[in-house]
Amino acid sequence: MRRAISISLILIITVFATTSGYSQESFEKEPQEKPENYKLLELTDRVVHNGTEYQYNKEFDKVTKTEGTKTGEKSPVLGALMSAVIPGAGEFYAQSYIKSAIFLAVEVGLWAMYGINQSNGNSTTDEYQDIANQNWDIYKYAAWLKNQNFQGAQGIDLNVDKETLRRQVNVVEQQNFSHSLPEFGAQQYYEVIGKYQSFIAGWSYSDTTVVNSSNFLTYRPTQVDDYMGVRQDANDYYDMASLSTNLVIVNHILSAADAAWTVSMFNSDLKVHTSLEVRNLYSTKEGRRINVPFAKMTIDF
Repeated sequence: MRRAISISLILIITVFATTSGYSQESFEKEPQEKPENYKLLELTDRVVHNGTEYQYNKEFDKVTKTEGTKTGEKSPVLGALMSAVIPGAGEFYAQSYIKSAIFLAVEVGLWAMYGINQSNGNSTTDEYQDIANQNWDIYKYAAWLKNQNFQGAQGIDLNVDKETLRRQVNVVEQQNFSHSLPEFGAQQYYEVIGKYQSFIAGWSYSDTTVVNSSNFLTYRPTQVDDYMGVRQDANDYYDMASLSTNLVIVNHILSAADAAWTVSMFNSDLKVHTSLEVRNLYSTKEGRRINVPFAKMTIDF
């Protein structure tokens, strides 16, 4: 909403000496030199206003000084760029300090949230990996495959190293199951040993005298569910950390858009137009012409 408030100040000043000697006829001619009131105003303005000059206007019989619009305007683009880099910076630039503090606080909070959840995710990942490393055994799993006479299991040699045994087990898995054991330590390795029933016999709580080729799809010790619960906790922490980074981006975008709007509002609140003129008017009280200053200020907002 834009309104204009015009404030007119009329100061009646009686001008002495040579100023009062100017008649109507003297103003109808182009002055050879500046009138005394002009000189007086010019001198005053040089001292007070750092040398702004006045203009003598014969047509309207007055001395006029008109100032340009002094807006103190700021750049909405600059404000948006500042907040795009550091949320709240553009609002601070527009002197909207409360909103600046809010956007900055949100930014700090989101990064703190990211750091906490990322750290918790890392520590919980270490926890479930330690559980798996200590409780799932490929030799136990391979022996179970061989004892249950799964197709291809005759090629398994339990006396080889773990990596060689894993490749032998993969051959059996490809013929009997939907998934094969990934490389040790891989993210998928820690996922599949708890997620898929075909790996259930490798867990320390599994009783290989009970679990067999007929019931392995339904046999599941609570140890495995507990392990998967810890792993899910780690994933939840990472999801929260990822959400934090996404919200950081949103905060930057929102702050940039708000900064552009806030700077624009700041500019609209600041538009001030000022002017000053001195009119040579006839005073019926004085019975002569006198110089009357008129000051005008218009504020748009």
